Amino acid sequence: MNNDVINLLVNSLPLLLEGAQITIFLSVVSIFGALFIGLIIAVMRISNIKILSWLARFYVSFFRGTPLLTQLLLIYFGLTWLYAFTGIQAAIIGLILHFSAYISESYRASIQSISKGQWEAGYSLGMSTARVFKEVIMPQAWRRSIPPVWNSLIDIVKASSLASVLAVEELTGLADQIAASNLDVFWIFVEVLFIYWGLTTLLSLLQTYLEKKLDVNLQA
Repeated sequence: MNNDVINLLVNSLPLLLEGAQITIFLSVVSIFGALFIGLIIAVMRISNIKILSWLARFYVSFFRGTPLLTQLLLIYFGLTWLYAFTGIQAAIIGLILHFSAYISESYRASIQSISKGQWEAGYSLGMSTARVFKEVIMPQAWRRSIPPVWNSLIDIVKASSLASVLAVEELTGLADQIAASNLDVFWIFVEVLFIYWGLTTLLSLLQTYLEKKLDVNLQA
């Protein structure tokens, strides 16, 4: 690595970190949205109301079975007749819809892994179904869902790079501009990869902390 490359990396770092702020914003908003929508879809999926269960199945099948990039392009370019979403809005909506489908399945599997005896114990204490679900089932299911859900959260951070195709100047989008102006694609994107790696490593460390803090038990 020569001095020119070092100077390029040092000079481009402040701009890339600005793009990383947009990446973090996209990721955080999408993560909270996907966690919330995913829980709703999971509850619908296990519901005894057939229409709700069917709609949840369709939702999961559609968003897991189609490419995220295509979904983003459809929202950004294909829905202009309904509303002209900005690139950031389209990216957030697309990330939430796509990853909530995956997260809902992680929730569902965790909820259904709780033994029926837990439900029966709650009922024997005179608790309603909603209260048993909220106070008995979900605390246990949440602990068990941390590993698979957290994988989806890390995937959201990485997938936020697709927002660059919607003209969003996040980390990857700015890196592409810098690389084009300096005609040095390799080193710029190596630098970008290390920034993404840093972000996902922080999430992985937080996952490890939560698992230890909550004493996650992966056994059903």
